Amino acid sequence: TPLRREVEEMLRFDARAEDFIETPVFGVAAALIGARAEGAAAPGPGAAASGPQPRPRSQGSHSSASIDGSRFVPGDVLAGRYRIAGLLGRGGMGEVYRADDLKLKQQVALKFLPEALSADGAALARFYQEVSVARQISHRHVCRVYDIGEAEGSHFISMEYVRGEELSSLLKRIGRLPEDKAVETARQLCAGLSAVHEAGVLHRDLKPANVMLDERGDVRITDFGIAALADEARGGELAGTPAYMSPEQLAGKSLTPRSDLYSLGLVLYEIFTGKRAFEAASLAELLRLRQSDTQPSSPSSHVKDLDPLVERVIFRCLERDPERRPSTALQVAASLPGGDPLAAALAAGETPSPEMVAAAPKEGGLRPAVAASLLAGALASLALIILLSGRILVIHQMPLGKPPEVLAERARAVVRAAGQTEAPADTAYGFDYDLEHYRHVTERDKSMTRWEGMRAGQPASMQFWYRQSPQPLEPSAGAEVTSTDPERQLYTGMADVRLDTEGRLIELQVVPPELEEPAGAGGEVAAPDWSRLFAEAGLDPSKFTPAEPRWTPHSFADRRAAWEGVFPLQPETPLRVEASSYRGRAVAFKLVTPWSKPYRMQPYLTEPGLQRLLMFLFALFVTMLLVAAWLARRNFRMGRGDRRGASKLALFVFAANLAGGLVGASHVPTFLGEIAVLYSALKSSLFFAALLWLLYIALEPYVRRRSPHRLISWTRLLAGDWRDPLVGRDVMVGVLLGIWMNLFGWFAEITARWVGIPPDLRGIQPDTLLGVGGIAPFFLGMQPAVALLHGLGFTFLLFLLSRLLRGERRAAFGAWALFVTAMTLGGSHPYVLLFSGTLAACYIFVASRFGLLAIAVAQFVFFMVEFYPWTTDPSAWYAGVTLFAASVITALAVYGFRVSLAGRSLLRGGLLED
Repeated sequence: TPLRREVEEMLRFDARAEDFIETPVFGVAAALIGARAEGAAAPGPGAAASGPQPRPRSQGSHSSASIDGSRFVPGDVLAGRYRIAGLLGRGGMGEVYRADDLKLKQQVALKFLPEALSADGAALARFYQEVSVARQISHRHVCRVYDIGEAEGSHFISMEYVRGEELSSLLKRIGRLPEDKAVETARQLCAGLSAVHEAGVLHRDLKPANVMLDERGDVRITDFGIAALADEARGGELAGTPAYMSPEQLAGKSLTPRSDLYSLGLVLYEIFTGKRAFEAASLAELLRLRQSDTQPSSPSSHVKDLDPLVERVIFRCLERDPERRPSTALQVAASLPGGDPLAAALAAGETPSPEMVAAAPKEGGLRPAVAASLLAGALASLALIILLSGRILVIHQMPLGKPPEVLAERARAVVRAAGQTEAPADTAYGFDYDLEHYRHVTERDKSMTRWEGMRAGQPASMQFWYRQSPQPLEPSAGAEVTSTDPERQLYTGMADVRLDTEGRLIELQVVPPELEEPAGAGGEVAAPDWSRLFAEAGLDPSKFTPAEPRWTPHSFADRRAAWEGVFPLQPETPLRVEASSYRGRAVAFKLVTPWSKPYRMQPYLTEPGLQRLLMFLFALFVTMLLVAAWLARRNFRMGRGDRRGASKLALFVFAANLAGGLVGASHVPTFLGEIAVLYSALKSSLFFAALLWLLYIALEPYVRRRSPHRLISWTRLLAGDWRDPLVGRDVMVGVLLGIWMNLFGWFAEITARWVGIPPDLRGIQPDTLLGVGGIAPFFLGMQPAVALLHGLGFTFLLFLLSRLLRGERRAAFGAWALFVTAMTLGGSHPYVLLFSGTLAACYIFVASRFGLLAIAVAQFVFFMVEFYPWTTDPSAWYAGVTLFAASVITALAVYGFRVSLAGRSLLRGGLLED
């Protein structure tokens, strides 16, 4: 009959399984039936009626009749808690019963170790291992394990009871699943296997017989009898089902999660085709087939019109080289037709893992026309920055024709003119702004030409400082020597000089001898020739009148003098010269302007508002750290933080800060001095690395929970997927936004003059004028760290506002309102607010649409434009810095452009076709 033929076919199929683990139950059943026929044995108490014993089933199968040889019968109560309802199945690693939990009033499955193996220590250890491994996994597509117990000398596992059917049984009955159901089943199987791997577990025996379909048709992965922790799967043990083993598993090599992906590929092959990938008549033939390079037949040869994506993902899983397989089960799910595990996780109310975020469906890259437009926009905007820099940057409003090396030589000449002819042991120099002069001009002069006086270079808004010492200059507060660190009065002969950008003297300080020498004959020492220092300052002493000295020098002096006059090039600006000497040598010479302040007499924080502001900022920072520490600890204990991503981020920031700090440090030829430099660099690097690690662990899980789309490209970049089209797209968008963040401000400053608003000038980071030593600490240290802090903070702000205001659009509007309010309170002109509000809208759009990576790149590029000197003059001594900044931005844009194309070429008609 047809039914008999179907049963015989099922038996023949089962005979070919050759499972290493499962007991040959059909052979045992046949022997028992034969024994009964000969009268050699009789049924034991409670035995089921005679007849062929059915094939063992996992804990979710139904069996209304008891099976011969069962250890317990329906009604038995074990451990005072579990009432047996019937035997579900029997395998090589145990028997499975359905039972009622009398305490919790729910059905469970109890898995017992076979009696023959109860005294086997190795089998018992494996039994306990199954519990310890399986309890680490909690997922809707993995059968849950509750606990382990003992009854009548037998150990058992209590686990979730699943009503349903084994996938293997279903495939035997119907052949293969319909393609839409097969895709759904495959995706659920990938989700469950991903949860297993995230717990650090390898299943090692994934096959249709260990996959259940519950009463709703959902997948449940079962049987962790030979599963192992990934760190402990070192190979050497041949366990599992040969028909579903990976090549490295058959060879006894070390296993990885990709070994399970090979088994997954074999299961998917059966799901979509109803056929096994490898067919053999015997175990020996199967092993020979599996150990050869023979490839399985194409799934499309069995099923016509099979989606090519399905065939591609199956063959990727079945690569013999593990490195060529997908890296995670989520990548397999994402590669399936219509696969979106991220959306599935959110719909299920789950927090997607970082790997799931990274494996979200790829958007296939940008169309060539769109990518080319973004690249052209970025390069055109960068060219506009260079062209407009002459009208907006402060360095172009003053003479800046002498490079720092020339100014340093001028400073040494000034020191020699003061009578200090000894060669120094160490020197340092740099640029500073005279902020008091800038404030003086902006507060006193509201005209449209208020910066015209800067073109003469005197008085100077930017100053060059130079320091020399007979001993190595060792900073006390950092790794770099500054104009005030170390202290000015450390060693006899130390000299501090300030020049304007044309090399004219502004201030001179020299430390006199600590031990006073006896005065010469007569006891009087002639006054120094002050005319030499007047000449170094570009002043005519005949046009200055003597005055009563008022400013005391930093060092001891035996003579003081003062003169009053005006700036030669600005006669309307009064000027006072204060000078001091010791034993005929100048120890102080200073130009005192109307805006000069006696800093040694200034009380600390004279403005109550400033005191309150600083106290508020300090309290806010401490509160932020405490909240971040609490959130990080909570996320860390609950296993919700992306520890791997946070560690990579912290390591990058630490290495970049350390490299920048060491390159830009003021090194000294002493062991203790170099130790101090290294300590300072390490301290700064560890601070930023620890701060970013803490904030990332504290904030990232919440954004990933509610707004994972903002982390997709960022997570892929952290995972090392540098060539992902989404990464390229967001980098290019970030570059364009970063440039326009500056252009909006520049346009506001330039066009404000058209409506009568006095112009302001944009400053640069003075250290970037010093070449590699000045750029490195900023480019490698502060710039990426602060950009990442900005990006992470703003991404979390959007998330927080979306929760408070209950909606993404409301959150975007709330962020925009906060930005405009802050600009208004800061005193911005209403005309400037138009540009600021538009820029804020663009910034918020990019943050909402493209996420963390685009914002971080935008902040990085913003700093490159904002703090680096830009010029259109290739002969300028700082043109190399302009070229460096422009090259970095261009390289980022070109990288994003190439990667976002996803391998498509512009030269093969792609651009024209778009």
